[in-house]
Amino acid sequence: MGLGTFIRRSGAGPEIVTGHDFRSYSLAIKLALVCGLMAAGARVKDIGLALSPMAYFAQFALDTRSVAMVTASHNENGWTGFKMGVARPLTFGPDEMAQLRRIVLEADFDLTGGGAYEFVPDFRRRYIDDLVRCRRIGRRLKVVAACGNGTAGAFAPEVLERIGCEVIVLDCELDHSFPRYNPNPEDLKMLRAMRDKVLESGADVGLGFDGDGDRLGVVDNEGRKIFADKVGVMLARDLSALHPASTFVVDVKSTGLFATDPVLQANGAHTDYWKTGHSYIKRRVAELGAIAGFEKSGHFFFAPPPARARLRRWACRRDRRLRDA
Repeated sequence: MGLGTFIRRSGAGPEIVTGHDFRSYSLAIKLALVCGLMAAGARVKDIGLALSPMAYFAQFALDTRSVAMVTASHNENGWTGFKMGVARPLTFGPDEMAQLRRIVLEADFDLTGGGAYEFVPDFRRRYIDDLVRCRRIGRRLKVVAACGNGTAGAFAPEVLERIGCEVIVLDCELDHSFPRYNPNPEDLKMLRAMRDKVLESGADVGLGFDGDGDRLGVVDNEGRKIFADKVGVMLARDLSALHPASTFVVDVKSTGLFATDPVLQANGAHTDYWKTGHSYIKRRVAELGAIAGFEKSGHFFFAPPPARARLRRWACRRDRRLRDA
């Protein structure tokens, strides 16, 4: 009810996208959320089991300004939360959270009724089709896809196969008990499992995804973890070559290489170090008109559509491997 009231007062319109991750309790929480939203007059478009990036995609694909994704992200079982926004592509920052908190604690609800519910069928297929459209790799890569039995297991292997990869699946079966390790690409157990599978299979790269598919961990062909901020430097080199004098936003925990890398300097790139947190980085990218934003935690944010495929294109160069970065 609080979020529905916030949406109404924000002027964002009554429509909102909802989705949930694969936790044992996420669907029940989402249904309770839907009831509260409808009581406050919201018109809910439910995309079902989803990744957080899929929910953000739905805001544009379904022409809906607001979103509420039920997910515990990379956290362990027992946790839950909501990734919310009313101004695509941004999610709530401190100001919006403070307003929502006040509405809830003071029970200051606008229970206007008149809400509606619509389940959007097969939206997963629509999302995957958009991801892979006109995107094929230049050479066939052998890729370990590690999902920690989280929601990304229902998406990542198919996406990678459809762009032309040979996929070695690792813990991609959906199991909300997370029997081996938490789906978190910063978790040492997950990284070791990725390393072992890459070395065992002779893969070119290992890609690890968190519980809602918006964080990425990378292991190179020799089994070494490439920290996300270093992956960001690799991407920034290519992007700044295509778009000289580009601005990049990175969180303050990231490597100083963004400021000192000779390739970035030669391309005239500018780096803005900003507060840690995906909502902060997203907002800063929008404020500065930056071409991309990177977080050490493994979040990557791209402004222009061509940027989304840069890591894939880099890895496909026949004369380079990730260890050469």
